[in-house]
Amino acid sequence: MNYLLLERTNDKDIPYILNIYKLPSVSRFVSIDEENYWRYVTDADNVRFYKVYKDDSLVAVVHLESDRRILYMSVVVFPDYQRSGIAAEILKDIIAGKLGLDFESIRVSIDEKNTASLRLFEKMGFVCTGKDEELMDYEYIKS
Repeated sequence: MNYLLLERTNDKDIPYILNIYKLPSVSRFVSIDEENYWRYVTDADNVRFYKVYKDDSLVAVVHLESDRRILYMSVVVFPDYQRSGIAAEILKDIIAGKLGLDFESIRVSIDEKNTASLRLFEKMGFVCTGKDEELMDYEYIKS
């Protein structure tokens, strides 16, 4: 996997990424404020948004926010690449420190209907820490 940090609000891949976010299979789990989101992920010191490439194809994106050595994360694997191990590989890379991020734990919130993601995060060692309405909270503690 190759991770490229999104650094500009006029990045050439943003229109493509926006189209992915608008797909019903993605938008039912993830939504963004198009008007402000790209400025936020490129300007905030504690936020990183990575474009994930495999074999020169953009296959996923990762949003990471750090706060007191806790990483808050969301991963969107593009529909054509789902169920191919991409998300597991991304999680392994982040946990292994390949992005150079300093953290003690990683936290995610997953829609309770997103059973594929729930299974993946549990398989990767994340533990359910609670539920808020339809969102399940999971945490991975770095050993």
